[in-house]
Amino acid sequence: MAFNLPLYPNQIRAFRGAVVESVMKHKAVFEAAGLATDVFHNHTELVKQPAGVELPVQNLPDNQFRYPLIQYKIKHKKAAILGLGKGAQSLQLWMSLADEMLNFRGDKFSLTLDEHQHNTWKPGLEKNLQYFRLNKWLPLNGENFREWQKMNRLSDRVQLLEKLIWGHLWHALDGLGITIERKELQLFLSSIDMMSFKNSYGIKRLALDVTFACNLNIPEEIGLGQGVSLGFGKVQGISKKIIT
Repeated sequence: MAFNLPLYPNQIRAFRGAVVESVMKHKAVFEAAGLATDVFHNHTELVKQPAGVELPVQNLPDNQFRYPLIQYKIKHKKAAILGLGKGAQSLQLWMSLADEMLNFRGDKFSLTLDEHQHNTWKPGLEKNLQYFRLNKWLPLNGENFREWQKMNRLSDRVQLLEKLIWGHLWHALDGLGITIERKELQLFLSSIDMMSFKNSYGIKRLALDVTFACNLNIPEEIGLGQGVSLGFGKVQGISKKIIT
């Protein structure tokens, strides 16, 4: 769903914090419905500091072991949220409970929807490979980045990136409870289109725009890699390119 709220990339964390603040007002309703509120921020809700001070949930990095079922993004320069699986159910419940105004960066903004789509994804392996664009992908953790820096051959870097795309796909599928025959999944990296450094939780991270081919029918807008709950690693299909 996309909102009539202009948003810049450096404001996505604040937008998530505003949504989480709104959600937590209705925590009892979510619990009664059997839906967790932690899908909105993807980490433990209560964090005690040594002095007994609680750290606000929107200031914490994501739990690296769980795939985010709610992902905050920018679509047509406006705020958008993608809900997957149980995350979609929680997102629908929040929209039915939320106030008309959202407290965002000290101001009140209307929660007017510009777009609301409800799609069903039936994951499967296709006969042909389809091209996909992966935007602002954060593929490397600290260990992988050190390995990347030591590589002199482009072929070695491509091999590493293909391995990471593979792993990030399986992380997403596992998080969504989807089982695919691993041996039948095919993919390869077609091009590295852009390299830049992006700020993620105050740390400069290598971000890549890449094109890859895969025989899995990956849905539009889904995130892969690290930082997907904050709009990194968005997948877009390139329908005009199909490999037979």
